[in-house]
Amino acid sequence: MSPCLLLFAIVGLGLYSCKVDQPLLDTYNQPPEEYPEFVNSKADSSNMALVRWESFFSDPQLQGLIRKGLERNQDVNRTLAQIEVARAALSRARMGQLPELNLQAGAEVRKFGDFTMDGVGNDDTNLSPTVPENRRIPVPYQDFVLGATFNWEVDIWGRLQMRKKQALAEYLASEEMVNLTKTWLIAEIASTYYTIVGLDEEIETLLTNIAFQEEAFELGKSLKNAGQESQLSIDQFEALMLNSKGILISKRRELKQAELNLAYLTGDYPERVQRQSLSEVTVLPEVLELGLPSDLLRMRPDIRAAEQNLQANNLEVGIARTAFFPTFNLYGMAGFNAFEFSKLFLNPGSAVYQLGGGLVAPVFNRNRIKASYESAKARQKIALYDYEQTVLSGYLEVIGLVNDYRTLREELQLKTNEVLVQRRSVDNANTMFKVGYADYLDVINSQSNSLASELEYIELKMLQLQRLVSLYRALGGGWQ
Repeated sequence: MSPCLLLFAIVGLGLYSCKVDQPLLDTYNQPPEEYPEFVNSKADSSNMALVRWESFFSDPQLQGLIRKGLERNQDVNRTLAQIEVARAALSRARMGQLPELNLQAGAEVRKFGDFTMDGVGNDDTNLSPTVPENRRIPVPYQDFVLGATFNWEVDIWGRLQMRKKQALAEYLASEEMVNLTKTWLIAEIASTYYTIVGLDEEIETLLTNIAFQEEAFELGKSLKNAGQESQLSIDQFEALMLNSKGILISKRRELKQAELNLAYLTGDYPERVQRQSLSEVTVLPEVLELGLPSDLLRMRPDIRAAEQNLQANNLEVGIARTAFFPTFNLYGMAGFNAFEFSKLFLNPGSAVYQLGGGLVAPVFNRNRIKASYESAKARQKIALYDYEQTVLSGYLEVIGLVNDYRTLREELQLKTNEVLVQRRSVDNANTMFKVGYADYLDVINSQSNSLASELEYIELKMLQLQRLVSLYRALGGGWQ
């Protein structure tokens, strides 16, 4: 086959290899424009989706713990370090469209064999009368070079531009992951803090009730000595008291573990945690202004990160598609080259340059490129499904938390009334027991029921605070 026919065959195969199936749409699915409204939603700047953590958690002790955690927590610092990786990738992608320019300096010495083409050719050249003395090739041969080289891929198909946009999307996604990590940390610190506050209240409640139980126990012993009560009543009083003391030990153990967890979250060693009492903890107003669903989509870091990942995967499809097309490169070199160092500089005869271009098209690796292209399209679909799932789960999470918070408020009101009634029954039972109008079972039942209702009230209050913390996290943390 002649060289011309071979060249035409290669070009034809290259053009055929550029043929590619129609790609997916270059625009990804945007968030839907219509969503069911939240209850009490408003489209103003006062809604909870825009509230930062400093305003959401007004407790000064809690704010100090959150600031310490944001500065020292290893998870946050590790995520911040990952941003540097994404920022470096973005800088590298931005420089990808510029020509690659390198300085070149080198020196070598080489002895050619007498029975080689180079050795015979150099000897013949040196014997030629047309070659002046200062241009004869030395033996051994020395080579000195100094100059600059460049290489530039001409972005015909926009591949490098898409790489830059992809790197930007990945960088923005990493920033959102930092906000997501910070929101998680703030929520965890607040949740642990409220757990500690609640355990403090439970311990105080247990101590108060144990004091009442000890008083009833001592009174029962006095009545037994007077012949008015049996040993059975004394045993029941003592059993109730011992049970309460066992619960007290369990609560103190939980409190210690919660303090250790808080130390881990704040990146510090365990120390006495300054905190408010449960009655001093402030909560948001009764009417929760959540804002419109579009605010939720705009403020949640996980949704914004999923959107950026979707954009990056969409660009990856376009980048994979350009692999079917030829690439065009310009390259060149300019500098000085000589076999004597003294002749290298300021010598027009040592100046060298090179300029060229090349077109490279895939021929026999089309199936491999197509597999990569199909893989990129599949990852794009996965990213789209992840995005839609993140949006849906985020919306449903907020609705569920709002419902929990409101029903817990109603339940707390009922439990408050129950606690007041149970405390009144304890006073009445103790008074009637002293004068003989009630037996020991009435006292024990009233004390047990009162303690149980008070602990249930505290747990409901803690649960309401935990739901409030979860609502802060579900609304995105207020990062703008």
